[in-house]
Amino acid sequence: MGVSRDAVESMRDKGLKGAGRDRGPGDLLRSIAREAIDTCDAGRAVARAVASRTGRLVLCDRPIRATGRGRIVVLACGKAAAPMFAAFVERLRAGGVQRPVRALVVTPKTAPAARAASGAGASRPKGSARVDVTVLVGEHPVPGRGSYRAGRAARRLLSSAAPGDDVVALLSGGGSSLMAAPLDPFLNAAEKSSLHQVLVVSGAPIAAINSVRKHLSAIKGGRLAIAGRRASTLTTLILCDVDPERNDDVASGPTLPDRTTLDDLIETASRYGLAPLLPARVLEALRSGRLPETPKPRAAVFRKSRVQMLLSNADLRHAAVRAGLMRNLAAEAMPTEIIGTVEEAVELVGRAIEGAPTGLRLLVLGGEVRTAPAGRGMGGRAQEFALRLALRMRGLSVRGWAFLACGSDGRDGNSPAAGACVDATTLERASALAIDPEKALARADAWRLFHKLGDDLTTGPTGTNVRDLYLLLTGLPHPAER
Repeated sequence: MGVSRDAVESMRDKGLKGAGRDRGPGDLLRSIAREAIDTCDAGRAVARAVASRTGRLVLCDRPIRATGRGRIVVLACGKAAAPMFAAFVERLRAGGVQRPVRALVVTPKTAPAARAASGAGASRPKGSARVDVTVLVGEHPVPGRGSYRAGRAARRLLSSAAPGDDVVALLSGGGSSLMAAPLDPFLNAAEKSSLHQVLVVSGAPIAAINSVRKHLSAIKGGRLAIAGRRASTLTTLILCDVDPERNDDVASGPTLPDRTTLDDLIETASRYGLAPLLPARVLEALRSGRLPETPKPRAAVFRKSRVQMLLSNADLRHAAVRAGLMRNLAAEAMPTEIIGTVEEAVELVGRAIEGAPTGLRLLVLGGEVRTAPAGRGMGGRAQEFALRLALRMRGLSVRGWAFLACGSDGRDGNSPAAGACVDATTLERASALAIDPEKALARADAWRLFHKLGDDLTTGPTGTNVRDLYLLLTGLPHPAER
């Protein structure tokens, strides 16, 4: 496929990491995606949010003392926990903070991220804050032994907060699984893990999933805020991987009030067939009214709480548009996120291809499609989206197009890739390698197909998490015209 010379030359001039030799539209889209994701750097977002001035910090327009009594208690949890915490410590030191810092960082199993977090307290300038940090590794997407260890540690840390202490929570996506604690005595760790496993593949929207997670957790849905209620202040900084209007769902909102209710839990369990999978003790507690409600926005503990959203999918989409414009592409972003089923998303993009105007154009979309994979192969929602689109466009005589879907965190489902590219030649090339795309889709094994074609996008963990990015390039020559 041909791409405008200006676009390709611009990409070459950028020399972007991982772009390699520019072979066509797939490389162009990969380059734009990498640049957009790099722009949403979690550490830089924290640094912008924390103002350091002589004698104090300013968090969410509220001053925090740099000296004097009391600790700064920090909980960092999620896929971006390590860079968020490292940046926060740098801002403390830049502001001359001398109060002791006690921190817990809960991160996925990525050695570089863990080292970055633990290194934040390794050395310090003379006169700066002493940082005592514990780094724990949790499991994702289903909580395991490390996740429960992290949940217990988080409860101890927040419960230790005393008058004069200031609590800061740095939250990013993935925290719901990485840090977990079952709500005793209604379910145990094994039952909670099984429930998480079912929720992940249920096809339910994230808000519905979190209504269950929050109400059956000892730490989510604001319960950690209750544990730390003696502290002087509570500040939560959020890297948003959900609907920005529901950013209290990030990591299931351990330090934020819960807007969902027990009725929402019951509705979700009924609609998605989860009731038979709930422990008998949970069902009995619901019937008898003994299952406790989560703390709500009017709870007294939240009067001293402030929250700020640092980045969301909108920032990712805007960064991709800027990257496209810098490459001389006519680029625009869809203003709202795609949050429906993967089938609905495929139809939306398919119609955009069919109705695309002439000329090379980049349409930027983002969000998080819902899938319910039935197979046990290697893949994820982004690669399923891409493969379904290739099948949707099979045999249609439209001008050339290329599409990329990827997760901003660098991990799509259980595959090693962040996502994949497809175009009007994908199925033809798969057939030449004797790969059946229909079977790959049925087995939820899209990654192997894309990897063999060389069309996967592999970034490794990015240290950020602001939902998925979808890039559609239209106006390319039709394959028959090449």
